[in-house]
Amino acid sequence: MRVAHARVLVAEGEPLAAVARVLQISRQAVYRTPKPRRAPQRRPVTDPVEVAIVETAKSYPTDGYRMVCCFVRRQLGVAVNRKRVLRVMREQKLIQRRPVEARRRRPGVFKVECPGQLWHLDMTSVWVAEHGWVYLNAIIDCCTREIVGWSLELRCRAAEATAVIKQAVDEQRIVPGTLTLGTDNGSAFTARSTRLAISALGVTHRRGGYRDPESQAFIESWFRYLKERCVWRNEFETLDQAREVIAAYIDHYHDRPHSRLNYQTPREVRATWDDATGQLQKLAA
Repeated sequence: MRVAHARVLVAEGEPLAAVARVLQISRQAVYRTPKPRRAPQRRPVTDPVEVAIVETAKSYPTDGYRMVCCFVRRQLGVAVNRKRVLRVMREQKLIQRRPVEARRRRPGVFKVECPGQLWHLDMTSVWVAEHGWVYLNAIIDCCTREIVGWSLELRCRAAEATAVIKQAVDEQRIVPGTLTLGTDNGSAFTARSTRLAISALGVTHRRGGYRDPESQAFIESWFRYLKERCVWRNEFETLDQAREVIAAYIDHYHDRPHSRLNYQTPREVRATWDDATGQLQKLAA
């Protein structure tokens, strides 16, 4: 708009330099003669290799240029550069744009207000020389970051997951209807027996999104540091040794300051909640 206005002023006799300075445009923009843009012309394909590329791309419209290059190489029996295939397909407008994937649906935000309200359960593998891969099920309280239940077993079936859940619920004295247990979509956690056991305990089962580890961020983060600080620094010969070392790490972890707890330890946070609950009960009495 400013360039068009400048051209009108210059045509009326105004000095070009002054008009360009006032409208804050370059004099070159005023001098330039606009030309209508031509539609891009497709270069005719005459080379036998390029003809084969075009025909193959049209025969396999869902494949990308790498696969088209592979088909052309097999068809002609000669070496064909992938960049050449990409150039020809671009010129002939045969590149298939991938559709934008819809954003993954995540479970709604869960506001944790007290301990025993939201737990995260997950499983990871640990190498033991005596047995090979063994499986660690662990549950973390999303409020205090305590590990409220864990077990290291040879199998990762629904029975092992159910046993960890029952043990944690009993030890923490969870009142039915107050706890939500978050898991991923692993077969041990979505099995019918596991879901029935969770329901019988009065616990709400909250499954995360498909291929969405962020829905299990608390326990996934804990597993990361467990492996960096404990598992990868030890060579476990027996299952009992692995259990002993991991148990010692968990006990030390509960006395370790946590950045997300304002650099308090999980035990200190639990003690704060227990004291506040005790005071409320005294006031209510």
